[in-house]
Amino acid sequence: MTQCEDPGEGRAAGAEASAVEERLAAILDHAADAIIVIDEKGAIENSNLAATRLFGWAEGDLRGQPLEVLMGEVDRAGHSGHMARYLNTGRSGILNVGPRTLEARRRDGTPVPIELSVGEAWIGGQRKFIGACRDISQRLASDAALTETVAALNRTVADLKASGAALERERRQSEAWARAAEAARAEAEAANLAKSRFLATMSHEIRTPLNGVIAIADVLAGRVTAAEDRDLVGIVRESGRTLLALLNEILDLAKIEAGAFTLAAAPFSPGDLINALAVTWRCAASAKGLDLQVDAGGLPPVVGDEGRLRQVISNLLSNAIKFTERGSVSIRCECEAIEDGQARLLLVVADTGQGFDAALAERIFDPFVQADSTNTRRHGGTGLGLAICRDLIRLMGGEISAESAPNLGARMTIRLALPLAQARAGQVPAQTPPPEPALAGDEAGPRILVAEDHPLNRRIMAVLLDEMGLAHEMVEDGAAAVRAVAGGRYDLVLMDLQMPGMDGLEATRAIRRLPGAAGRIPVVAVTADAMSDHADSCRAAGMDGFIAKPIQPAQLQRLLLEQLSPSPERIAS
Repeated sequence: MTQCEDPGEGRAAGAEASAVEERLAAILDHAADAIIVIDEKGAIENSNLAATRLFGWAEGDLRGQPLEVLMGEVDRAGHSGHMARYLNTGRSGILNVGPRTLEARRRDGTPVPIELSVGEAWIGGQRKFIGACRDISQRLASDAALTETVAALNRTVADLKASGAALERERRQSEAWARAAEAARAEAEAANLAKSRFLATMSHEIRTPLNGVIAIADVLAGRVTAAEDRDLVGIVRESGRTLLALLNEILDLAKIEAGAFTLAAAPFSPGDLINALAVTWRCAASAKGLDLQVDAGGLPPVVGDEGRLRQVISNLLSNAIKFTERGSVSIRCECEAIEDGQARLLLVVADTGQGFDAALAERIFDPFVQADSTNTRRHGGTGLGLAICRDLIRLMGGEISAESAPNLGARMTIRLALPLAQARAGQVPAQTPPPEPALAGDEAGPRILVAEDHPLNRRIMAVLLDEMGLAHEMVEDGAAAVRAVAGGRYDLVLMDLQMPGMDGLEATRAIRRLPGAAGRIPVVAVTADAMSDHADSCRAAGMDGFIAKPIQPAQLQRLLLEQLSPSPERIAS
């Protein structure tokens, strides 16, 4: 019996196959990767939409095309040989081995990098090769960018390491420089200390013989009667004072540079100060035929260092007179304003002398600079005076400037603000001292004890005291001074500070511990050490006064009058 097929079943099977094919086509068309089906001859049987878009072909145009149309030149040349070898031997280097990267070709011939996976399948009893590929251009670009980024990062890391190494070297160099700077600073401080000690020592040693020159010259000036001898003594006196002025200038500059310079603060009248200086310098101006003009009226009393301002103004007047051959010298001081309890002073010293150019005006206040520095210069000097003036005015909080032109004179201007002093009677001392009474020279007069270890200084002090008619005795050290005062036979002690054994400060403290009147005897410090300011240490030790060598007779006499004159304080004690 012949079995007949059911037409319905055939139609059903065909419909099912058609549905499967449609589902497969839909899956392929919606796949993200390009899929190509190839027969054994290497012809393309089918491809999805992703493949046509990837390779730039129209839909359906790839069917029947040899696979070589999609291959790059390198793979296209050996493709047929690889297919034949596989069909004959079953060996292949690309089937079922995972994705590989190669270069494909679009329809327009442009290359495109792809990642390809190839598998073998049997469909309807026929061998098929199915390739799945994707465009990896973007990934390769990202990989290249990542590679470049990594390379840049590596370069940055290398640079950072190099920079770190350089910074480490710089750190070590900086530490080495810091150590060198610290060593240089220590060396400079040691050198500065050595300089200060040298200046202090040389000052002390120079002032001791200079004390003899000036003091004895002053004594001889009062004794000599012959005109020619008086002239010779006058030369000695002026030479000694010039040496002392030069020494003081060097020491002042050294103290200012070392930061050891301090200013005093006391009420005074700027107008009285300037008028008193005018009296002093008018003689020098008149000797050269110069007119000294002064305008310093209506100035309020202020608080400041009168002595140092006197030094500055004296230096300016001295220079103005020195460098002016004809005409006049003027000094003018006015109060520009009073603000916040301070008087803003403007002080001008002008002359009609030789002047100087603008280049010199820029450095006239530098140390050792002189208006005439040639070998044939007519005027002496160290060039330190104006430098000290500048430093002193700056320490006071002011400024000093210079204006000049060759043969048109010079103009020195000081601008300075000083606190106002309370204008109460007796607060601002008068500039003109009252006549000084003579010291009693009879047996009832004061007796002076001199404590001095240097024989020359003892001899000088004896001469000065003898000229004043004062009884005196000498001891050579502090301990002997304390024993002598304990006997109660003296009215004042002139105490040298530097002595062997017990120095002057220690001796004064010991005297202050003595009972009764002996412990209250006036003690005046006498020292040749002008480098350091001993005033505070002297007061702390109980001393009543201070006088520096070289000692001038008038200065010593004023000090003795001040200390020996009865005062309410001494009477009460």
